[in-house]
Amino acid sequence: MKTKFIYFFLTQMIINSCAVGQERQQSYTCIFTDVAIKIDGKQHESIWKSIDPIWFIPNEKEKLKAKSWFKITWNSEYLLFYFWLEDKDIQAQMTNRDDHLWLEEVMEIFIDADSNPKTYYEFEWNALNTILDLYVLNPNLNRDVIRQWWNWDCEGLLSAVSVQGTINNSKDNDKGWFLEVAIPFSEIQSAENIPPKNGDIWRFDLTRREGTEENGTLQKSSWLPPSTHFPMSYGKLIFNK
Repeated sequence: MKTKFIYFFLTQMIINSCAVGQERQQSYTCIFTDVAIKIDGKQHESIWKSIDPIWFIPNEKEKLKAKSWFKITWNSEYLLFYFWLEDKDIQAQMTNRDDHLWLEEVMEIFIDADSNPKTYYEFEWNALNTILDLYVLNPNLNRDVIRQWWNWDCEGLLSAVSVQGTINNSKDNDKGWFLEVAIPFSEIQSAENIPPKNGDIWRFDLTRREGTEENGTLQKSSWLPPSTHFPMSYGKLIFNK
């Protein structure tokens, strides 16, 4: 009981101190759908049109250079995400599975399916639809000492990107890119139920990296900062059917 209380207290302290002065809902109710979804990066299905977008906020107290939002739904096989990432100059270089995508502009998903913050799944995509997927051990609950299982691949993972602009062409003015993702429940083996049951709760967070550390332009925004490898800041994903 004492351990649970300490965990709750620290979680609230981190989330409240990092919300950048904004009120943030710390749970997301994920609605079930039986609508067939084609993973093509396009928001043409009725379920996507019916879900309100949730906007990211900056990880630091600064004005966002590029806005982003997300939507989530689920069916009997997949947890599904849809993202919009505003970007006036879309850049992406890496093309190999499990390249170090965090060194460039990416969208990141972190999933803790069993509410054990010391282990979770990490997924990343760039605008070329290059994928990085890892299983992470985080014994100290921060990014100081993390171990990543690089040989793990999420079998059956589906994703697609739809670009409004031209990748790697700074001479034109881009609008941004859409990312659509389907993560198979069969690969999230840490979950209590596969697929989830009505009312099941996972923990998760989402982070966008715009710009790069190399050229000093990096800006991170998230659903619940600080996100990334700070699992105590993750919010609740509530499955509703």
